[in-house]
Amino acid sequence: MDSIFQDPEKEASSTEPDEDVIAQVRSGANWFYWIAGLSLVNSAIYAFGGDISFILGLAITQVVDGIADASIVEGAPAGLKLIAVGIDLVIAFIFILFGYFANKGLAWAFIVGSVVYIFDGLIYLLFDSMFAAAFHAFALFFIIRGFLASRKLKQFIATYPATP
Repeated sequence: MDSIFQDPEKEASSTEPDEDVIAQVRSGANWFYWIAGLSLVNSAIYAFGGDISFILGLAITQVVDGIADASIVEGAPAGLKLIAVGIDLVIAFIFILFGYFANKGLAWAFIVGSVVYIFDGLIYLLFDSMFAAAFHAFALFFIIRGFLASRKLKQFIATYPATP
């Protein structure tokens, strides 16, 4: 898959995309990395028995961890905790992929990642964690801003296609 970003070695001209637009795309895309990273930190804290978490992390990983803990208390094998952490890793990896593809300016990564993150924020609302849900909305603002900038960049590229 090709990136929508122009070759940085090309000379700057009036047919080059606006650097601010490129920065907005990357800023929006990089939120997926932050979400994944803080979810991984939350998972590590869980794995080592801690009881704090970051609000920017994913609610779904905390639900998985909570279900595992409740199951262990009810008699499930302690190894279930490792399975929960494994599931957390897979979920975080998916957000890393959203970040990777969104950084290439691919709209589907912004859209699918945003929808998944919206549903994750709804989980926080179900558990009356308004501050975490509000922080999800804050992050979504920047992700959507990145998506809109990626559309602007694609439109620019369609207008001024790169020449070999």
